[in-house]
Amino acid sequence: MNATTVTTTRRPVPAHLDKRGARTIPGWLFPVSLALLLPLIGLLAAWPMEQGWLGPAMADRWTRALLATTDVGAFRDLTGTAYPVLPLAFDMVVALFPGLDGVPAPLVVNVLMLSIAASLWVRMLVAGGQRFVVSLITAGLLACAPSLALTVAAGGPAPLGVLAFTTAVSSCLRLQRLGEVNAMISLGVALAFLALADAAGAYLVLAAVPFIALMLPARMVATSASGSLLVVMFPLIFALLALFYANWVFGGSPLAFAAGVDVAIHGSAAYVGESSWLIGPGGAIGTAILVGAGSMLANAPLLPVGLWFGDAGARRVLGLLAGLLLTGLVLMSATWFLGDPGRLLAYLAPVSVLAAAVTGRRLHGLLLVLLAGLGVVAGWWVQGQVGDTDTAAWRQAVQGAGDVQGDGPAELAVGRFLRGLDDVAIDGLTAGAVLPGRGSADGLVLPSNDRLKADLIVRQLRTRHVALRNPDSPAGARDRIAQALPDLWQDAGTGAVLIYDQGDWRVWRLPAGGGKRGE
Repeated sequence: MNATTVTTTRRPVPAHLDKRGARTIPGWLFPVSLALLLPLIGLLAAWPMEQGWLGPAMADRWTRALLATTDVGAFRDLTGTAYPVLPLAFDMVVALFPGLDGVPAPLVVNVLMLSIAASLWVRMLVAGGQRFVVSLITAGLLACAPSLALTVAAGGPAPLGVLAFTTAVSSCLRLQRLGEVNAMISLGVALAFLALADAAGAYLVLAAVPFIALMLPARMVATSASGSLLVVMFPLIFALLALFYANWVFGGSPLAFAAGVDVAIHGSAAYVGESSWLIGPGGAIGTAILVGAGSMLANAPLLPVGLWFGDAGARRVLGLLAGLLLTGLVLMSATWFLGDPGRLLAYLAPVSVLAAAVTGRRLHGLLLVLLAGLGVVAGWWVQGQVGDTDTAAWRQAVQGAGDVQGDGPAELAVGRFLRGLDDVAIDGLTAGAVLPGRGSADGLVLPSNDRLKADLIVRQLRTRHVALRNPDSPAGARDRIAQALPDLWQDAGTGAVLIYDQGDWRVWRLPAGGGKRGE
């Protein structure tokens, strides 16, 4: 009697939440959702940039895309040891499109990837029993969550990771319900994509291994636990071997992508003192767990609803996914990777969608929208409490609250000045937003160019112009031209003319015979 009552009360929704299941999903659903969500996400992402804000991650990704598509040497140096791999690959493809000069390639990639992910969320919600309009509004609100909106506009790679994680979340439920081998393969491919798309995703994948073992159906574990886990992990193992091999060939070491304290895989380790999270709640495991769990619930109020209304299998999957994200947050904080917990909270959106989908029609559409909106408001408040300096600058730009601080405006001004100059020696990779400000790397001579390499060896430039940072500044310490020719900052030699001198940047016009030799 009790069993019959439970079955009737908690009737499982279709297992294929992202495929055609018990409820027919029209073929127009995905393209229409994409067409409606793309402008919304694009406008939200572009608004801070209209206020003069350009995040350092966006500037770095945009610079790398411009360099890799312009200079052969830069292409070789950047792609050989790049990590994460996928953002640069997508950025290069977009940068090569005609008619997109001056448009940030990373912004286009991020907006498109998140729009695709949000369209899949609409599909999942409709398959779970919600109406199209309700599903569309809910997906739009989740895509506008502060943690996600920030990473899209700031140039973070999380949108690619969120798209992969959306597939992984759906595959987890199918694996739990049906025990399909196809679901195992789909999960494995999604994890491989996630590890190559975002450095934070690599930490999530590392934290996911024990949770995947717990998520496998009992019959698979009884047959061969290690074999089943190997099927899931094989795409990831293959992807990592390819990454290590490429780094060994082009960088001289399988771990060349991890060389240096400020590379992507180390996250905020080089800037611990600037992170209110790492020197505060994230600095200890206990407080990281408590504050992290509270932040997750604030950003995802749909999660407890799914745990309450979902059937046993759905509750198990949601619980494991929430545990995975919390474990990932603690792991990234303990290794000083996570300077801003928003990088991890961005991955809550697919879990929230799954939580809403498994409730079926037991959750009224209006209540679903209200809870999604509550998550946006609470997420904005949480972000203000634990965000880092870059987050604060983005929030300032979103609110249109005065002048935007930081190095971005000064670097953009240098780039705009260089638009009319040709044959300019510059260390583009460490120039911040200079190349985005210029809009193109054409006419620039980079340290990856054989010509400039030879000039730096003999310590005499033969270019028409040179742009460099103050070698005594923190950023100038990484400028290869400024460090190779430290006297160039003060004196470029007889006949050289200083044509730009603002802040930590100077541009010299060199005489036809070449600049002064370095001391």
